[in-house]
Amino acid sequence: MAKHRLGLSLIILSFLLTPTPPCASALSFYQWRTLLSLSKSLLSRVANARYARGDLSGAARVRNLASNLHLLTVNSGVFSLGWDYVWNYYSTSLDLPLEDITRLAKKVSEVSRVGSKERIALWISENYLDLRQLSESVVQGLLRTFSRSGALRDTVLAMKKEIEEGDLLKDFLEVGSKDFLGLLQIGKDIFCSFSPSGSTPESEL
Repeated sequence: MAKHRLGLSLIILSFLLTPTPPCASALSFYQWRTLLSLSKSLLSRVANARYARGDLSGAARVRNLASNLHLLTVNSGVFSLGWDYVWNYYSTSLDLPLEDITRLAKKVSEVSRVGSKERIALWISENYLDLRQLSESVVQGLLRTFSRSGALRDTVLAMKKEIEEGDLLKDFLEVGSKDFLGLLQIGKDIFCSFSPSGSTPESEL
């Protein structure tokens, strides 16, 4: 675990102190930026889809969430996430919900191969309950891990609220299931590097 804590510290320090972070130490930093950027892209498409079907308040909520995620992709935002980790979690062992993320990714991979919009809609109607339960397990696991107030927990709470109140998961599946799958896979890779074992679950895709 000490190795993983040191690794993240080096990522943060290399980002703050050098114009171009070394590739090896900055890998998770760039993965995190990619994760946030992909999330913002998906949210923007969800907002457009909601607006097109007349859900103006839902579109506004998602645009606000996308705007908040955008702030986390700029230098000050990445710094706030890194500082949150160092301040609240550096000295603790992170027990991340990797198995739940893997199961959710496997399920999402099924819909990403379905094909037409009509078949995707049918697949979602038949599998949405399972997907919702898996996503809730992932979110609850992340909230248990990131238990202290800060940028990490606030980000998870914002996503949790929109999943529960706005059917964000269903929107993700409808507008970009392949990108949603990519988001889950990148997130799993990042979290694996900070987990106690530092390895991917045996049930990896």
